[in-house]
Amino acid sequence: MTIEVYTMSGSPFGWRVQLALEVKGVDYECHILQRSTRDMKKPEYLAMNPRGKVPLLKDGGFIITESMAIVEYLDRKYPEPPLYGRNAEETGRIVESISEFDSYIMPEGLVTVLAVYFDRIAGHEKELREHMQNLSKELDTLEAKTGDWMVGDAISAADIASYPFVRSILRAAEKDKASEIGLEQVLPFDKKYPKLAAWCARIETMSGYENTYPPHWRD
Repeated sequence: MTIEVYTMSGSPFGWRVQLALEVKGVDYECHILQRSTRDMKKPEYLAMNPRGKVPLLKDGGFIITESMAIVEYLDRKYPEPPLYGRNAEETGRIVESISEFDSYIMPEGLVTVLAVYFDRIAGHEKELREHMQNLSKELDTLEAKTGDWMVGDAISAADIASYPFVRSILRAAEKDKASEIGLEQVLPFDKKYPKLAAWCARIETMSGYENTYPPHWRD
């Protein structure tokens, strides 16, 4: 049976799952849920995921949620190419990279990106600028550590975990309201963060990437 993925257009969490499936070369059907029609709160979806969140992967009768849990499931079921390394040391470094990203960069990035996307800036400028300062420092750290890939010499779960959030930060930085909290300072990205920009380009040229690109970003 074809794997089914439930996500929302632009969800960095759902994007992780789609990237993993494309790297693995696994056929899947993608269901794009709509916030405007409250698709995630409908009874048929809540029956699969009572939290009413995305992403969700359905593989026959097996249902799993949480983006990196799904990525690990796919890596076990489809071992090649491996996303968590081929030995204990590689696995440790990959998980370490994901943990650092999810602990330090993702929270700051989500706060600033969502503030711009959903016009949540008014009255929170000072707080958001502090988040932006933290984000800038973390991006500097990530830039210094980045090689061709986040870990090792091939794409891994570390790249899949990080890329959707970095790309979301860039899209938000291009919005007019980004200047109200200093988010525009990450631009021009290829000048401020040349290694990260080259890393993004490397992911964006891989086979299947276009299948994962958020549909509403094309408008």
